[in-house]
Amino acid sequence: MRKTALIIGLVAGIAVALLAGLGTSSETASADAGPHVSTGSDATPDKCASCHRLHSGQNEFLLKQAGSVEDFCFACHGNGGPGSYLAVEEGTSYGDGAQGLRAGGFEEARIDTTDPNSARPAPTPIGYAVTIGVLATKQEVKSQHAVDGSAGTMWGYGVPGTSGAGISNELECTSCHDPHGNGNYRILRSVPTGSDAAGYTIPDTYPKAAANYTTSNYFNMNHDVDGNGVGDALPGALPLGATPAPGQSIFVDTSRWCSQCHTRYLAQRNTVVPTPVAGSVDPNASRMDSGDDIFTFRHTSAGWGLNSSAPSGVPGPNYGKATFNNRACITCHATHGSNASMPGKPAASPAPATHYSSRVPWPDGSTINPENDLERASLLKMNNRGMCKKCHSAQ
Repeated sequence: MRKTALIIGLVAGIAVALLAGLGTSSETASADAGPHVSTGSDATPDKCASCHRLHSGQNEFLLKQAGSVEDFCFACHGNGGPGSYLAVEEGTSYGDGAQGLRAGGFEEARIDTTDPNSARPAPTPIGYAVTIGVLATKQEVKSQHAVDGSAGTMWGYGVPGTSGAGISNELECTSCHDPHGNGNYRILRSVPTGSDAAGYTIPDTYPKAAANYTTSNYFNMNHDVDGNGVGDALPGALPLGATPAPGQSIFVDTSRWCSQCHTRYLAQRNTVVPTPVAGSVDPNASRMDSGDDIFTFRHTSAGWGLNSSAPSGVPGPNYGKATFNNRACITCHATHGSNASMPGKPAASPAPATHYSSRVPWPDGSTINPENDLERASLLKMNNRGMCKKCHSAQ
């Protein structure tokens, strides 16, 4: 384990103890509040004392306590929310009762992985009649980002054409989050530790009310800007030739951020505007050959793309323009961990038993499931790859 990452993580764990005062629904939650920021014009940064002891430190960085990064962060963000109502260990927010955290959890989560509602009655946009509800009782996660500092595979890392399916990387809480604060959304690092990406900064302009750390629908992950309890509709079309700017869409921003590590997973919708065909849309427009031997054709995941919708054969007003959509990483996957399982069809049902998802090889061809993903659940939010049906079904 890298010493630097460990020390930063230890700072995070003790520091967030001061977030206990935010544990009511009347408070405004902010990752850059409390002990996560100890710089700036404050001449008496008492927050330092929450982490450091000048004469009784437990390591060379004078921290008051030593331990693993994961355990240290869970000292505040653990079960029950001992120092913050954001209990990421169990995927629960205690800001106003027990609610499901948007990112799931590392040990338990509250995602209703059997929610049957996948109806899309017109003219409702895709993703706004579909639901993935929240469970009243948390369940053990089946797959998670392993933040214990152990080596894992960063799947899809590298530019298209890179040899291999990914690189080995040690992931910790502090690989993604800056415990000292940086002014970014959710104090996410502009460059995740272990990535050599150029960097992508998500501005801290999205709503930070306690309700925006939770969700009532794990399929609609758009932020509630107007405060009515429902994720707001996506932005409209961009001018011709324009690309989304940071802060315009949480779907675009998170997909760009995630792809700093999972580089070859990111795919934009309709990279080339097709010639409209009467009564149809060019079927090849969305799935272009990336030129990569492994990640050759990929489901769109960028949260935006060129619009080729012309079902009547006559292009609409947004034809050929860049439009936002919900086809993004966080739509299908829970960032921290998911309780979705992939057991296949058990033998108790009409024989024989079947196993599909849990037997799917990993991108490198291996079939040995790592400890943090025993059923090849891949952080998906629905059992047995039910995420597919949420979009590709009319009922």
